[in-house]
Amino acid sequence: MVYYKEKILKFVDNVTEPVDIKKIQLACGIGNWTTALKHCLELLIEGKIKGQKTSKGWVFWASQKVGSQPYQEVIGNYKELKINKNEVTLILTLTPTNIKLSFPKNTPEANTLTKTLKNTKKGQKIAILFTDNPQKPLIIRTFNETTVAHKVACALWWLRKRVLVVAFKGLRLVTLKFALWLLELRLLGLFNG
Repeated sequence: MVYYKEKILKFVDNVTEPVDIKKIQLACGIGNWTTALKHCLELLIEGKIKGQKTSKGWVFWASQKVGSQPYQEVIGNYKELKINKNEVTLILTLTPTNIKLSFPKNTPEANTLTKTLKNTKKGQKIAILFTDNPQKPLIIRTFNETTVAHKVACALWWLRKRVLVVAFKGLRLVTLKFALWLLELRLLGLFNG
């Protein structure tokens, strides 16, 4: 039984997305679906893997350390920065859970966090990119400015509003919808004609 748990842990650590019980059962050579579910739920209770019940059944994934790989990025809402005598801990709110990033107090990572986030409002969206550069191990971006996607969405909203005003003044709606569709494709860069 412990042997199955080790196989499940090894398999779940190597997958890149949540997997269902059937995939775990087949990959680990477990004969029964309910036995695989039992072991996965035990590992979930022990905190060794993460899991969630969906409308189609359970899915499981590894509870990997965030920031263990260079160029891994974490995006979430800033919840709290805890500083004690030994470490600095950043808590980000993600759905469905929170992520905690902890670093020893006098490391470049901790210094970057405290300098960058000292004037950041709680609830603000931030992105943290882990690098392999020892002088700059973290790159932190706060989303204060309007993003490119938001600017395109605002332009499309304005364009739709203008087209509807013209459409109500007597032009053919079908022609305008086609023109609007072509303009949207051009704005999104999907149509060059």
